[in-house]
Amino acid sequence: MSVINTMLKELDKRQQSHTLDNMQVEPVQYQVSIYSKTPWVLLIIVSFLLLLGVGYGWSNIIKNVVNQQVKLKQVLTSLVLTDPVEEESHNLVDISTQVVDIPAPPVSNVQLVIEMTPIENKLAKLVSEQDVIQGEVSPLPVVHEAAYKKNRDNNTSSMTVTEVRLSAKQVADKKYQFGTQAEDRGKQREAIEYYHEALKLSPAYHQARQRLAALFYGQGDLVQTRDTLQQGITLFPQELNYRMLLARVLQSAGEYDQALATLDGIPDGGTLSKPKWIQESSIAQKLKRYTLAEESYRKLLQTETTQSRWWMGLAYALDAQKKYEAAIVGYRQALLYKEVPKQGLSGQAVDYIEARLVQLGESL
Repeated sequence: MSVINTMLKELDKRQQSHTLDNMQVEPVQYQVSIYSKTPWVLLIIVSFLLLLGVGYGWSNIIKNVVNQQVKLKQVLTSLVLTDPVEEESHNLVDISTQVVDIPAPPVSNVQLVIEMTPIENKLAKLVSEQDVIQGEVSPLPVVHEAAYKKNRDNNTSSMTVTEVRLSAKQVADKKYQFGTQAEDRGKQREAIEYYHEALKLSPAYHQARQRLAALFYGQGDLVQTRDTLQQGITLFPQELNYRMLLARVLQSAGEYDQALATLDGIPDGGTLSKPKWIQESSIAQKLKRYTLAEESYRKLLQTETTQSRWWMGLAYALDAQKKYEAAIVGYRQALLYKEVPKQGLSGQAVDYIEARLVQLGESL
């Protein structure tokens, strides 16, 4: 605009310098006509230049605006083409191709509601599938229900997860199962650890304690075996199986007196009466405590009167006490039932009885 103003001022000066009042020459008709048209020509030229400059400037402005719109459109297009869900889906594929170790999450009694995005839904599904392979860590929380809801307005997805707490006994059951599986695979150390964990969670898990004792016994660790069974007796005196097992362990270790003392804690008349009397009679014979052996065999014959083995045992205990007449009756009863199925005597036992009867003056 300063250029235009300068030109206008210059035009005014020229107009002033060419007025008729300032002319010194003699007026001529054609010269007056020419000078009168000059200002208009200049004005037209200036106006044209002005319009040309304005047009050029306006075209530059329009070009800049168009360029900005193109750039903005490119940015918007790139944003539209870049779908976060799709990108995360590609990332999910990368994750799913990797080997993922998933620890065992902790047990919780809190009901948890989680709003998840679509990508989190896929990850949750991946974790749930991997959890089948992981097994031991943990026990992961058990999801009992999962409801998927679609929101059509904002095209989002959500998953409601209800987490239910497992009781200590239920977790102990899992540990026990892991222990038996490890035991089947020959991994006794792992099995021992699992049984220990099961007992920590549920001290009344008698199967776990018995299998733990059996593992120690199989390894020849009698100290650990006795401690494990004795712990069961101390915590649960009414669980007589611990006494029976401990008595057998003590007997195998040659600790007969302690074995008999342990058996003495099992009352007669229960489900363990028969195995108690059998073990008691066997130990009593080894200790040459024939009176106790006689009592045990008589109790056995009250439940199984046709069992030839019990008759032979009783006869032997009476014979050792020099009760020969009663012993002869016992020996003959043993021969009477020697052929009873599953209750008979071995050939060697029959030979012994017959030879002993002859020695006692009995004819066969």
